[in-house]
Amino acid sequence: MDELQRYQPQPLGQEVVQFEGPVEDQSDSTMNLAAAILRRWPVLVATFVVVCAVGVPAIWFLVEKKYDTEGAIQISPVESPILFETEERLPNYQNFMNTQAQLFRRNNVLNQVADELADMDIVFFRDTGDLVLALREAILDGVIIIEPERNTELIKIKMTTQYPDQAEKVIDALIRAYKARAVTDEVKGEDQTLAILDEERRSLEDQKQRQRDELRQLAQEFGSTELTSRQEMMLQQVTSLRNELINVNIRRISLETQIQVQEGGLQEVATPGSLIERQNAIVNSDPIIQALTNSIMQYEELIVVGQQTMTPGNPELKQRREILKTLKERLGQRRKEVAQEFDKNFEAELAKNRDRRLAELKIQLAQTIEYEERIRAKLAQQDKDTIGMGRKQFVIDDKKDQLARTTARLEDTKKRIDQIRLESKRPSRISVAYGASSVPARGKRRKLAAALGFGGLALGALLALLLDKADKSLHDPKDVVRRVGVRIIGTTTSPKNVDKLLLGRQLADDYQAIRANLGLLDGGGASKIIVVTSPGIGDGKTTFAVNLATSFAQSGEKVLLIDGDLRKPDIAEMLNLPKGSRGLQDLLFGKEFAKLVYNTGAVGMDVLAADRRNVSDALDLLGKPRTGECIEQVSADYDHVIIDTPPVLAFSDALLWARMADGVILTSFVDRTSRLDLKEAIERLEQADAKILGTVVNNVKVTHSYHRYGYGYGYGHATEDDRKRESDARKRAETLLLTTEPKHETGHGSGS
Repeated sequence: MDELQRYQPQPLGQEVVQFEGPVEDQSDSTMNLAAAILRRWPVLVATFVVVCAVGVPAIWFLVEKKYDTEGAIQISPVESPILFETEERLPNYQNFMNTQAQLFRRNNVLNQVADELADMDIVFFRDTGDLVLALREAILDGVIIIEPERNTELIKIKMTTQYPDQAEKVIDALIRAYKARAVTDEVKGEDQTLAILDEERRSLEDQKQRQRDELRQLAQEFGSTELTSRQEMMLQQVTSLRNELINVNIRRISLETQIQVQEGGLQEVATPGSLIERQNAIVNSDPIIQALTNSIMQYEELIVVGQQTMTPGNPELKQRREILKTLKERLGQRRKEVAQEFDKNFEAELAKNRDRRLAELKIQLAQTIEYEERIRAKLAQQDKDTIGMGRKQFVIDDKKDQLARTTARLEDTKKRIDQIRLESKRPSRISVAYGASSVPARGKRRKLAAALGFGGLALGALLALLLDKADKSLHDPKDVVRRVGVRIIGTTTSPKNVDKLLLGRQLADDYQAIRANLGLLDGGGASKIIVVTSPGIGDGKTTFAVNLATSFAQSGEKVLLIDGDLRKPDIAEMLNLPKGSRGLQDLLFGKEFAKLVYNTGAVGMDVLAADRRNVSDALDLLGKPRTGECIEQVSADYDHVIIDTPPVLAFSDALLWARMADGVILTSFVDRTSRLDLKEAIERLEQADAKILGTVVNNVKVTHSYHRYGYGYGYGHATEDDRKRESDARKRAETLLLTTEPKHETGHGSGS
């Protein structure tokens, strides 16, 4: 209370606090598990320490010291031939190495090892009757490990025992036995290979001689095995004949078309222009037409002269015109007769020419068909000869290829025989890389100790998760939203992790945010009569009620704070009110309100406190109809009435107060309030038809607070990182506002 009184009301600025708490996303499950483990970190540490304290000494003293014994055989994957400058690499070398590792289990190898170890007192095989069977079982059970090492030429034989000397004897015996058998098998294999290659060489020599004889017989007809030039000449002749045949076909088709035209009565007709010219020439050369034309010209001249010298009705002029008309009629008739005679003569001439032309075309067609048949016969024979020549050349080429392949195989076989005979004189490609040697087994105790440490951490984390799962209390505002499902009006900051000099300002900001949210809930005006309660004892409801009323009063509103907890009234003592200023019970019994209310001058709010009278009759007193009427009358003169009540789950008083109020605020306390109790309190209030505004979470860490970014901002305690971010922000602002004059701010930093 004193801390709040030190500060004047601060403007809310641009910040709008959300109604509801942050809703957890599914992707935060890992973070929730980590948070649960961190809350129970002492359990994790204690479990880890106990497990390590018990397990590490046990491992150190109970695990026996052992030795790793190892030997290796080298098998070269590449043999550099002595005779030829080539390299032959074994195909699938890794598979070959795996196969060689399996050959250590052969009976001849194990028998030789058993013979060598029979006279030695080997502790591993002391109680066995069949040493070969014991060796095979040791290999199968992994006591003796035989495996090729990747990316090397080594096959390693390993044993981990308490008897390094005897393990070295076993491994050396295995190496010697395998090497002896491998060298024997290699020599035997070379002899078998030489025998096969000699037989192959003789067979290839006989085959090569037969192929030479066949090729010689094929070449006797033409005296050469190269028939390509002859074949090209024949192909040229075939091409020439085909071209000639095409030309003859075109000629034949042309003649057949002309004959069809002639036989169909079609003929070449002169063009209209030339026909008319011929007709006009014959017509104009006719003597009668020429005479009539001259007479017409004379009479036309006479008429022209008469028209100039005679009157239009002169008989002689009229006679001239009639004679001219008669002459023109005779000229037209004569032209028609001459044209008809021309047409008759022209058709007769055409018929004669058509018959003559048809006879000529038929003779040419017969000659063309005969010539075409001769060309076709010659072309067929030429095609046959050309194909035969090509087939013979193909057979010769095939025989050449067979002879070349046989010769190459024969040369390769001889080369391989010479190489094997020379390589048989060189040392074996299998050698001992290094004999068996032993070193202390490294890292087994450390590995077990490390595994034990990780197991201790895992067990501790599991115990921490189980304990956190069993814990039903609320740990941060997210738990309220996620597990209870009620809206969060705001939070109040825990004093444990806040600078004492800034605690008052932080709390003032918290309550300003709560006031803002209450105003937003009612669309601009907070509920007038507000009941503050909690699920159980110690959830900070009374402190919250006093601070909320104080915050409203400091903002300039008229506020009445009522101590409605008749069973445990604390507000009077918390505010150090005089003894005679505790009169809620008197108000309910009918006394005048003005004489009972107390005004706190510094804070500027009225307080209606209570005392410990009528504790046993509290429920009956609050249940009277007059109680609600009194509160309604009193609230008329105030902007807000804040009523502190008993816990919901402890007594039913809070339910009676809730019916009189416009809204109810439930307070909860981090790490103290149970989410089950909070749910039950909500259910009881809902059953009483109370309007639940939401909950306020008390004792919240700054990092979980709704006002966490405001802590330290503008309070004079900014960190180096804050100052650096502020400097960068100023630089960005100056860059964006080049034309803006700088402004100087005064007072406290404002929200951005």
